Amino acid sequence: MSHSTDAVLAARFARACAVAREHLSRQMEERGLHSRDGWKIVEAVRQVAGGSELVLRPLHMHLPSPDDLECVVAIDMASTTIDSNCEGSGAAA
Repeated sequence: MSHSTDAVLAARFARACAVAREHLSRQMEERGLHSRDGWKIVEAVRQVAGGSELVLRPLHMHLPSPDDLECVVAIDMASTTIDSNCEGSGAAA
């Protein structure tokens, strides 16, 4: 890939991540998982065949996190596609 292609892909990925964060934040608020009560969004990167995924989940230091609430933003380097999926809401970000 060229430098300009990398920059465009990185910008698209960054935007998809921002949209996923906003979506997850709204879902957390709707479920009563408020930042004022200690809830935050944590992010982890995992490598998958052909690319990477950013996994966003709610976390509280003392309370269990819901298993069904997360957003995943995937980037496929071969096809230069970016996909976003948010569980627990019935909709993709």
